[in-house]
Amino acid sequence: MVGQLVGFFIMLMVGYGCVRLRFYGKVALDGMCSLLLNVLIPVLVFSNAVDGTDRSHLAANWGVMLLTAVMYGLLILTFWALAHLLRLRGSRSHIFQASLIFGNAGFIGIPLIMALFPKEGAIYVALMSIVDQALLWTYGVWLCEPVREDGHDDAGETPDTGNAAGSTSAKGVRPTLGARVLGMLRRFVNPAFIGVMIALALILLGVRVPDIILKPLHTIGNMATPMSLIYLGGLFALTRWWKVLRRYELYVGLVAKMIAFPLAFYALLTSVVGWLPAAVPITHDMVLMITVIAGLPTMTTIAMFTGRKDNMPEYAVGFVLVSTLFSLCSLAVVSAIVF
Repeated sequence: MVGQLVGFFIMLMVGYGCVRLRFYGKVALDGMCSLLLNVLIPVLVFSNAVDGTDRSHLAANWGVMLLTAVMYGLLILTFWALAHLLRLRGSRSHIFQASLIFGNAGFIGIPLIMALFPKEGAIYVALMSIVDQALLWTYGVWLCEPVREDGHDDAGETPDTGNAAGSTSAKGVRPTLGARVLGMLRRFVNPAFIGVMIALALILLGVRVPDIILKPLHTIGNMATPMSLIYLGGLFALTRWWKVLRRYELYVGLVAKMIAFPLAFYALLTSVVGWLPAAVPITHDMVLMITVIAGLPTMTTIAMFTGRKDNMPEYAVGFVLVSTLFSLCSLAVVSAIVF
């Protein structure tokens, strides 16, 4: 874990240094963000999902998908309730929820799972990614869109009308039900979600992607981790992320998400799994795996989503940085208890 995080820190500093030295600026970062969201991350998810996975793997390990779905359901409910309890409003509430619901499964979780479970790690990652990416690129994208609140978002600027579901148009006319449904369906039409669905369809149909195609896809996908961290380092240099340190919800949220939730989730699963029928393929290793995933720091993609919409990006970047540093302690505590 420490070795992975040291490597991530170096990549962050490279991105930070490049912007500070003016090798490139905001325009280049916007291009990197577009490349990551539309090409590199979708290819990474697709290549990991189809690599060596077939219907028999789905049948023997679909419990991973069930556990992932249960985890996200509880995370969504928990941090929706916590945001209301802390009286957060508008974009601040939504980004708070997104930052604590979606952990960095791609850049921290995958290396950890592959190291902890060398035999089943690949199939665990593939099946988990189907649920994880489907929710991230739908519900996660929606949470990161600007929210109207008395004509202004929480950043103090007039938001882009029409981005938030149910918001009024520029003429003050509320969109029709059909327009709302169409807007919701459009969130599913994005490269990463399409990649997940294509991968699942190929697996169910028994179609194997040839190695001659899969190998370059893996090479392209592997660029996502260093580029995302270099991008994030540049974003640190351009945003006032340290303002998040004055937000009381940061400290409450990190303890709840990265220590209390994974330990409570582990206790719940260990007490329930014994009562499940034999037809539900859930093993103790799967429970350990999903416990680690539940305690991961904020997903870097959340900062990209907010940066793309200019929707309190410094708030999201602050969560990414502080939660990643906090994970050095929190993951050690959780691992010492559950393993």
